[in-house]
Amino acid sequence: LGAHPDDETLGVGGTILKAHSNNSIVDVLIATDGASSQYAGDSTKQSLRSNYFSSACEILKINNIFQLDFPDMKLDTVPHIDLNMQISDIIQKGNYDTIFIHHPHDINKDHQILFHSVMVACRPTLSKTPSIYTYYTVSSSEWGIYESNTIFCPNVFVDISEFIDQKIAAFECYKDEIRDYPHPRSLENIINTAKFFGSQIGVHFAEPFRLVRLLN
Repeated sequence: LGAHPDDETLGVGGTILKAHSNNSIVDVLIATDGASSQYAGDSTKQSLRSNYFSSACEILKINNIFQLDFPDMKLDTVPHIDLNMQISDIIQKGNYDTIFIHHPHDINKDHQILFHSVMVACRPTLSKTPSIYTYYTVSSSEWGIYESNTIFCPNVFVDISEFIDQKIAAFECYKDEIRDYPHPRSLENIINTAKFFGSQIGVHFAEPFRLVRLLN
């Protein structure tokens, strides 16, 4: 799950591709329209943003795509119960065994709110309660507060060395998000970040996660 189109690629793109190579089914749920605040009143750019998302998901070989129409960058204006109910409905119907969601202390408020909604939707009262992992999003996770109880501290790493090129290709679909180095959303930094986390486990490229709950 992600708050905005591109979160799925930045945080979990390589892991999604690796899951497909192991014959897993991977769905993506984006909670907002992804463009109404950034491109307010510009229907052309809003449509392009939707096309970028579709193109990235095609590269990532997503099985099913869900996108809600909550306002981009304004989840704090949405009644919490409304967001919870729509997310819960999709999760329950999907009967998923694993959920990936934003780090709760990202600097982006939408990320924080979506994390808490997922925790409500995945509370252990379902017939099948999924395992939950948080993921790292460049220009959001590292810009949060660097305190021991808020910093993103991964304890699970996925080797994406075979899939880094496809992850980069998927992010290149988001033409309006690519920045020049040293911006965190530059292609060079996305590669460097995967190298950094990969070096921690002795591989070339990795994506990091924080295990929140593991249920077997």
